[in-house]
Amino acid sequence: MTDLISNVAGGRVVSFNDEFFAEAENLLNPSDAEWREGVYTDRGKWMDGWETRRRRDPGHDWCILALGVPGRIDDVTVDTSFFTGNYAESFSLEACGAEDDDGLGSSEWVELIPQTGLAGDATARFRVGDPHRVTYVRLNIFPDGGVARLRVEGQPIPSKDQVCPDDSPVDLVSALVGGEALDASDTHYSKPSNLLRPSDPAGMWDGWETKRRRGPGHDWATFRLGLPGKVESVEVDTRHFRGNAPGWVSIHVSDDGATWTGLAGMVEVLPDMVNVIEVPEPVFAAFLRLDIHPDGGLARLRARGRPDPAVAGQRRLEFLNSLFDVEAGRFFESACASKKWVDGMTVGRPFSDVSMLLAGAGRVFASLEEGDWLEAFAGHPRIGEHRDVVTDREQSGAAAADETVRASLAEANRAYEERFGFTYIVYATGKSAEEMLEIALGRLDNTREEEVAIAADQQRAITATRLRRMLCLGGTS
Repeated sequence: MTDLISNVAGGRVVSFNDEFFAEAENLLNPSDAEWREGVYTDRGKWMDGWETRRRRDPGHDWCILALGVPGRIDDVTVDTSFFTGNYAESFSLEACGAEDDDGLGSSEWVELIPQTGLAGDATARFRVGDPHRVTYVRLNIFPDGGVARLRVEGQPIPSKDQVCPDDSPVDLVSALVGGEALDASDTHYSKPSNLLRPSDPAGMWDGWETKRRRGPGHDWATFRLGLPGKVESVEVDTRHFRGNAPGWVSIHVSDDGATWTGLAGMVEVLPDMVNVIEVPEPVFAAFLRLDIHPDGGLARLRARGRPDPAVAGQRRLEFLNSLFDVEAGRFFESACASKKWVDGMTVGRPFSDVSMLLAGAGRVFASLEEGDWLEAFAGHPRIGEHRDVVTDREQSGAAAADETVRASLAEANRAYEERFGFTYIVYATGKSAEEMLEIALGRLDNTREEEVAIAADQQRAITATRLRRMLCLGGTS
């Protein structure tokens, strides 16, 4: 599993109530805690961990940490190494799925591990297995004291930009998207899983290095791509490896992990730099094998390319199923503004596939009444008005119209709202401004009852298309 919170994976401290004796940042250090005999600071004994002052009032100490790799948490390790008379007596761990630091105040915190006792100078491991996608954790210690390290291991669940890139290729083998090292010929100095860290390498210890080979052959490592797809280039990063970088590398790919196809053969690599190997024709891969000739060390490995659309859609569906209810609600609100529909879709998870999701949307729509539909309509801007990227894309035909047509659309919007009492709703994707204007003028002769039903059908189509796009499937309803 991936350590989702390590600082080499991008984990960071967001806030804390106290770090008088030792900094909370130490919790995220991937190396083992160390002891420095006789070393003191101006505040007390130097300790390799997070340590708060002795509490003289009620309450407990806490620290909020952002995961570098958002995902589902399976195991948590709380390490109190070298904290003997000053360790935290007990702890609890909470989690949330806020999109960023600003969203922490409105997110729901869920308890992953209840208040549990700790021992000094010991390592305690806890099985969690919570199904939600976590982006932040809050470590509570009771009442005060020290913790050396916190490990939060689990399965990465990437964001939309990582799964469905708009323009630039993504790193298909990164730990951020679930890439993992499977096997290697040699792990004498370090592990090949280090190659997949999303951060820049910090030093020679932050990579994969084999011992010196004295006989024939070469060293190798195999990897499972987090996002199978078409590989366009491979980066072999040898930064910090100067006298011990490999001389050459070769790369093979596979779609089943058993049958391998050559991607690049015996390419010379230079020490202490990022070596980019371009692929003339993008090749689909689910697995990658890196051969280093004859031995040596690397800092990072990147396999840049485009994810397979079917895989990307499934990963997005997994993402949706794993969200906390608050975050899932926000996801669905961007497709339809009816609270009853949003609540129905949120509690209807998990969806096994896209067809089940769309069928669920239809079932919840069938339960809506006029007030719910009006709430959904109110979430739309007027045709031709700017609101956000989503509606601008849907109404691109209106944006391309000349001033005369846009003025006519504005007048049609006004007349429509005056007659029916709600915003003109039309499935705008693929329609020109002239088409939308003609439809609006034609619908002005309808009764209000007829128009609510027509607008509801348009809302269903708009929502279905938005859901497909949010799942990286593109297309229209």
